[in-house]
Amino acid sequence: MKNITISSKSIMICAILFLSSAISGNIQANSMGVLAKENTIEKQFNQAKKKGKVVFVLITSTSAVGVDKATQIANDAHSKHSKSEVIVINKDDAANKEIVAKYGIGNVNVPFFLVISPKGNAVAGFMLAQATPDALVNAIPSPKQDEVLVAFTEKKPIFIVISKKGLTDKSTILENCKSASAKIATKPNVVEFDFADAKEVPFLNKLGIKALNDKTITMVVNASGQVTDKFEGIALETALIASASKVIKSGCGSGSGCGSSCGPKK
Repeated sequence: MKNITISSKSIMICAILFLSSAISGNIQANSMGVLAKENTIEKQFNQAKKKGKVVFVLITSTSAVGVDKATQIANDAHSKHSKSEVIVINKDDAANKEIVAKYGIGNVNVPFFLVISPKGNAVAGFMLAQATPDALVNAIPSPKQDEVLVAFTEKKPIFIVISKKGLTDKSTILENCKSASAKIATKPNVVEFDFADAKEVPFLNKLGIKALNDKTITMVVNASGQVTDKFEGIALETALIASASKVIKSGCGSGSGCGSSCGPKK
């Protein structure tokens, strides 16, 4: 096992962009540009999640300016990514006050876009001036990145295991990660990445994993979203348990200034 030192700044795993975001409104779902009323916001989002769909959320208000342009952007994003839905929400509708309060969007400047991943994670937010169909589509996380975000939003530690076909250490490492997780109260999630999966390359690059030689790499992320340790080869159970609870006091998540790459605090 080779333990690679992590810089004192620590890397934050936050593919979630900073959001002044959320959800509200008199629900209307858009499929191929036709708006149709649905029952409730929660029902719409739950249905999309069950189907593994991305949701492009367009937040408006009674006095919003530029809604036609914003609607076109959302529709075009939908056209570029077929496994998606568009939900248009009026945050001023009194019937939606609980949703507005839940997501803290009462004062958001509208029109505003949210991108909700297939697993229900809010991964990006855009003002109208920033939004393009490509920007919305490019914000969609990869499948494994979405799994990481689930743990991140639940404030759970994560064992990220990056391997490829032919590496014999992977099975032992996965077994150690699962065993370590069972002994930690917060039950860290174990997310396995195939280094050869082209869909995951952009996220692995963000993690600084651009090459994989003859050993599996394990990255440990604490409940604050900090990468605390990175191991090459067999990661022992005791080391994994210690890494999952380690806190890095400098950098994001420690009270010092967080950059835009950090996820929203809860």
